[in-house]
Amino acid sequence: MTTMSGNRRLFSTAVFDVRLQISLWLLMLLLVAIPGLSQEPMIRVGITEVNPGQSFSLPLEGDWDGLVAGYSFSIGFDPDAPINNLVVDVYGTLAGSIEAEYVQEQVNPGLGTIVCGVLFDALPPFEGQTLPSLGMPQEIAFLLGDVDAGVPEQDIVFTPVDGYGDPPIMNIFIIGTVSVPVTNLESGHIEVRNPPPPEPVFIRGDVNMDTNVDLADVIYHLDYTFLDGPLPSCMDAGDANDDGISDISDAIFLLYYLFLDGAGPWVPFPNPGVDWTDDTLGCEQGL
Repeated sequence: MTTMSGNRRLFSTAVFDVRLQISLWLLMLLLVAIPGLSQEPMIRVGITEVNPGQSFSLPLEGDWDGLVAGYSFSIGFDPDAPINNLVVDVYGTLAGSIEAEYVQEQVNPGLGTIVCGVLFDALPPFEGQTLPSLGMPQEIAFLLGDVDAGVPEQDIVFTPVDGYGDPPIMNIFIIGTVSVPVTNLESGHIEVRNPPPPEPVFIRGDVNMDTNVDLADVIYHLDYTFLDGPLPSCMDAGDANDDGISDISDAIFLLYYLFLDGAGPWVPFPNPGVDWTDDTLGCEQGL
C-alpha cells in the first residue's frame, strides 16, 4: 500500500519532470529568438539619396552566424547609369577596423558589374583575425562614386547576383574554412533627386519689395488693404508686426517705427532672409 510520503515523492517527481520539460522548451525558444544564433546569410544593398552632380556613398550590409574569416560579393547595375568614379570601400566599416590583409575589387562600368573579395588573415603570421556577427546586419562595404550633373530624377538599382567577374565571384561568407553561400540577396538603389527650390527671401516691412523699408511701403500697404491695389508678391513682407496676418495693424506698426521711434519689424529685418514664423502667409516671389 502506498504511503502518504510515497505519494508526495511521486508528486514531487512528476512536478520536477514537468518543470524540466518546460525549461527545455523555454531554452529552445530562447535559442531560436536570440539574434545571431540562426541568421540566414544575407547581403543587401542599402538606399541613399543624392542630388545630380553630387557624390554618393551606398552602404552594403551583411548578416551571418559565427565568426567570418572573409567574404566576397558580386553586384550588378545598369551600365548606362549616369554614374562615374565608382569604387569599393571597406575601410570605413567594422571590417576595415580589423584591417583586412587582402582586399581585391573589380569594377567594370562597361558591363555594370562589381566584385570584391576580403580576407582578414591572408598573410603570415596567421593570427586568426575574424569579423564577429553582431546579431543584426552590419556594413561590410560602401560603393562610392559620383552622379552626373544635369540628369533627371531616377533610381539607380544595384542587385547582388552570383557569378560576375572573371573568374566568376559568388556571394559568400567564409566561416572557419568553409564557404557559406549567401542565400538572402537584396537589391538597393541610389535615389537621384533634384534639390528642393530655395525658400524665397524678403525683408519684413518691405511691402513693395524695393529692398527699403520706408513710407512708400506704408502707402503700398494701405493701397491694397483699402483701395483694391495690387497685392505684394510676398505677403510675408507685408506682415510687419509678424502676427501672421497682413492688415492695417502692419501699416500702423511701420508708421510707429518710421516716425515715433517704435520697434522695428521682426526678422528677417533689416537684411533679407527667410520667414521663421509658422503662419498661413506665403511668399510667391522673393527678392
